[in-house]
Formats: sequence, C-alpha cells, structure tokens
Amino acid sequence: MEKAFAYICASEEAAPRLLKRYCRKVYELGYIPICPRLSDGQYLALEIPDEKRTFYSIARQKLGRCRMLVVCGNEISTAMTAEIGQAEKRNLICTTLDGLAKIKGPEE
Repeated sequence: MEKAFAYICASEEAAPRLLKRYCRKVYELGYIPICPRLSDGQYLALEIPDEKRTFYSIARQKLGRCRMLVVCGNEISTAMTAEIGQAEKRNLICTTLDGLAKIKGPEE
C-alpha cells in the first residue's frame, strides 16, 4: 500500500532538530513527510536571493505533489501563510500535526 506525501509547513526559524521531530511524527502516523526546510536548506544558501527564490520554487513543486499540508508549530509566519494559501488553491487537505494525530489515533 502506497503512503501519501505530507508537506511539512513550519516556521523559517524552526531548528533542524524540531523539523526532524515533526517529520518523525508524520512518518509514525503513516505518511511520507516532505520537508523542504530540512532537506533543501542543506544545499541551498538561503541568504543568497537567487537561491532563496529557487528554494521557494522547489518547495512549491514539492507541495504540488503532496496530498496534504501539515502545519507544525504554535505560530504561523508569513511564509507559512503563503504555503497554506497555495495548498488551499490546489484543494489539498490542510491540517495541524495535532489534528492529524487525532484523526489517525483511533485507527491504531
């Protein structure tokens, strides 16, 4: 059985250890986490404007291949609002990590 891709939407300030924790939780809930902030930030220098634009372009393309967007963290940044808006335009499921856990909980 194939698992659905879940886009991890998190603050730009989220530490890598926190992003890893979000990804792990999504994985444990039965989805494949896609986290551009964790993966693409490894090879792109986001302080360089051209590479930051490339980062957002790659993130949009990855979001388009996901079935859902999972909002992680307590606050929503401007960049996160833009990602949520893109997901809504594509009619993707938008939920929080806590919401996803509540939905998947009774099945376990």
